[in-house]
Amino acid sequence: MNRIMKTFSMITLTLLFICFSLTLHAQEKQGRVMRPNSRGIGKCSVIGQAPIKVIYALNANDISDEHTYLDSQVLLIGKGLSKLYSRFLELNDSLHDDFIKQNPNANSMPRICFSGGRNSQYWSEYQFTDIYSANGIYTCYATMPWAMERYNAFYTEPMYQQHWTLSDEQLSILGYDCQKATCQWRGRTFEAWFTTKIPTRLGPWIFGGLPGLILKIYDKDHLYTWEAVEIKSGNFPIIKSEYKGFVKDTREHIYKLQVAANRDHLKTAGARDYQTGQLKSKPHPYEPLEKE
Repeated sequence: MNRIMKTFSMITLTLLFICFSLTLHAQEKQGRVMRPNSRGIGKCSVIGQAPIKVIYALNANDISDEHTYLDSQVLLIGKGLSKLYSRFLELNDSLHDDFIKQNPNANSMPRICFSGGRNSQYWSEYQFTDIYSANGIYTCYATMPWAMERYNAFYTEPMYQQHWTLSDEQLSILGYDCQKATCQWRGRTFEAWFTTKIPTRLGPWIFGGLPGLILKIYDKDHLYTWEAVEIKSGNFPIIKSEYKGFVKDTREHIYKLQVAANRDHLKTAGARDYQTGQLKSKPHPYEPLEKE
């Protein structure tokens, strides 16, 4: 009997290990895709002012340490106008321009001037996308990874209004009393915490439609999480870059390219073996935010 119980225990532990390994594999949130070269800030213009600035941590391992974030993202909230962008990329682009000014005769420059967050050497579509909203329309500028810059593009769509179900659950975030809401959106279930103390129907990424600012949101599998770490009041300029070389496209096509790049960057970029001429391929597990 003892031998049978030991055998059963070993089988159970083996199955649990396999299930755990498969879960880790299925929950890979980022491909190993080389980020593009630093672009710099370039030509830009001020298109509005924002009295509120919200800084979110994207996929933080430790919310108190930004070096563990996948990205640090800023949401500027103006009157009828907003912008979401990567704070890490903004710092990198600024240092890129400073390097050029200080080294006008340099033959080369660092690919990464500011190395913020974890996995900073890799590209993520959630970091390399700027999102503007104005007059009920989203305009998203997507920067593609290294060797795919020819696909840099933007698209416009009506602002998304997820259909939320409110809950009585409460949570305090940054001193704000927040209420819970859930929704089904593009193949996943999301939970959000919003505060009516900041009367805007916006949130991180392209989430919104609640009667207050979303301070935290995640999918039920906790693959992706945005959480506010700082809220500032003031008069912040909303700056729009030139986005030179970006072409108009559709969300569906851009999304398809982004997912394909994460799952097999070499193949999607069209990399070929010098000797055989065959397309290179190096698949990598990846689970996108949107399933559809």
